[in-house]
Amino acid sequence: MKRISRRRFVSTTASVAGAGLLSPLVLRRSLEAAPELPRRPFGNTGVTVTFIGFGGGSRFFEPVADDEQGAELVRKAIERGVGVIETGANYGPGNDGNMSERRIGLAMKTHRSRVFLETKTDARDYDGAMREMERSLKLLQTDKLDLVLHHNVTRSEEVTKIVSDTGADKAIRKMVEQKTVRFRGFSCHSPALTLDGIRKIEPQAIQIICNATRIPDFESEVLPLTKAKGIAVVVMKSIGKGYFLSNNFTKPDRIEQYGPPAGAFERKDLPDAKEYLHYALTLPVSTIVVGIDCMQTLDALMRDVAVFKPLAPAEMKSISERAQVFRTTGFWLPRG
Repeated sequence: MKRISRRRFVSTTASVAGAGLLSPLVLRRSLEAAPELPRRPFGNTGVTVTFIGFGGGSRFFEPVADDEQGAELVRKAIERGVGVIETGANYGPGNDGNMSERRIGLAMKTHRSRVFLETKTDARDYDGAMREMERSLKLLQTDKLDLVLHHNVTRSEEVTKIVSDTGADKAIRKMVEQKTVRFRGFSCHSPALTLDGIRKIEPQAIQIICNATRIPDFESEVLPLTKAKGIAVVVMKSIGKGYFLSNNFTKPDRIEQYGPPAGAFERKDLPDAKEYLHYALTLPVSTIVVGIDCMQTLDALMRDVAVFKPLAPAEMKSISERAQVFRTTGFWLPRG
């Protein structure tokens, strides 16, 4: 990947607090010396990626106060070894769909060369996808994207449109030919539709939900197929977007809309965040993207991944059984 020259910026880490502007040389050395998380093959592409990535969805942009604070979270994650950054062309609140890409773009001004950068298009037609990707390149302040996915495919008709002669996949394939995009694929919340999309879109990568509830169940058929075909798997919502943890429910409307059954958190044997994370990491996947909303979340994530070892089948079974109280919990599930 083309190395982008790094600009001077103010660091807020404790080690340089009060030091002001860093010289380009000091900045270059600090980045090159940053630790790196374990890496895994990205399908059969010949590329490897860190097994944990930064999720740029709502858990990133909703709680974070402003663009610079969001950009600093991204920088800090990269400096601690996170090498995958995930976002989407319309990740943001209703009045600001550019928010996630814009904030990540501020971090890419200095840190682009260290990351595998993913975004998504919601457009299903050629012209729409081209416009969205041109906008994404500007917002992300880069001339190359490592992965572009067709975002959240929900119906078989969408797959048909995407792969048509005037469909969005033709646009993404063209960008791959032009070496603006390295790899292509789609994201989906339905195992059955994912199988259909794999047949028709022929992706190099997919992004799917995998967590210990196995709702929806991508483990039975989808993961064996991706492993056989060498398709890279990006996992999202390994902790149910956080709704499997009691401390996530800070807003009453979230409990009503996404919450677990009454009394669920009174149980004493519930899996903790580390168990959910280690469960997903034990699956045959390339990377897991986790939404980061503050430094405390980043700190906890780094502590949990530092002690990861693949779980034995009995441990996987135990975590899944204890997670079943949450099988009806999560924003991606149909609600009544």
